[in-house]
Amino acid sequence: MVGDTTELRAYIGSVQAEVEELRQTVAGLEARLDLVVASWTAFRTDLDTEEAESHRALADRYVNFVEQSLYGVARKAVKEKHGDLPPEKTARMVAGLCSELFGRADVSERRVRRILGIRADHELAQTVQRLVTQARGIVAESVRMKTRGFWEFDHIPGARLDESRQRAWARCDDSDPVEFVVAPAYVAGGTTYCRQRVRTSAS
Repeated sequence: MVGDTTELRAYIGSVQAEVEELRQTVAGLEARLDLVVASWTAFRTDLDTEEAESHRALADRYVNFVEQSLYGVARKAVKEKHGDLPPEKTARMVAGLCSELFGRADVSERRVRRILGIRADHELAQTVQRLVTQARGIVAESVRMKTRGFWEFDHIPGARLDESRQRAWARCDDSDPVEFVVAPAYVAGGTTYCRQRVRTSAS
């Protein structure tokens, strides 16, 4: 009986030693796997980075600025001038505002007022000041990033809409050819974070 107990203890001891050896082997393999994954991840370009997330957030801010602030003030100016809201005239006014605010280094409140067709003493003049300040802030934030973003206006009038870099503005038909860019794309490091908003027309 004593012999059986001794053999059992010896067997248990050997099993425990094997288990511990397996644990150490697995731990070593996991450590090596972590190094391989880390090395592989460093060469991937499709993974989110902190800067990519910052560009995405800035693009969202830019889109909201265009579709709410610029579109809103353009509608007011067009309605005051024409008495109604012709879609093309509103789109062209937003395009003019975007060209001034995101296509020039020397943004001017005077030129923005001229695009809107208002004087310096008009009730929308204070809105213009806020718009210029907001736009400058968006551009400045992009400039501060390591990979600087830019606003892309390039397009081919009459071409089919390129869904990878363009989307139809408002209620425009995306099957019609491109007429003009309403709002430029926001691009950084070869990635389009915000597609162009384009006016399309069948004529």
